[in-house]
Amino acid sequence: MAFPDVNESLIAYLSSIVAPVRVVSRVPDPRPTGLVQVRRVGGPATPPVRDAARVDIWCWEADDRSAMALALQVRTAIWALSGTALLGFPCYRVSEFLGPRLDEDPVTNRPRAWATYQLLVRADEAIEPAP
Repeated sequence: MAFPDVNESLIAYLSSIVAPVRVVSRVPDPRPTGLVQVRRVGGPATPPVRDAARVDIWCWEADDRSAMALALQVRTAIWALSGTALLGFPCYRVSEFLGPRLDEDPVTNRPRAWATYQLLVRADEAIEPAP
């Protein structure tokens, strides 16, 4: 497919920024205290060459302050993508649908912060819409 894998590209990009905290698409069991989860949750294609990828970012840490600090670090890194090709493909624009907020893990009741972003990116070739 000509659309880039925004999820995997964001994981690679954020991994070097928040190290030694792990960045993953699926939460491991057992979950480490510090963790960032990146999950694409939708977003429409806008043929012929754009994809508006919407992603949820979840950040776990030992306490509320640390979880929010991690989420804000990720937020800064994601906003820095606008107008660049840091993911390996052009990212035209970043939008924020849900800014970082504390939302404890419903399973463990551990501190967690959550945010949702949309990245308008370019496909590597023109996309033909389905008939």
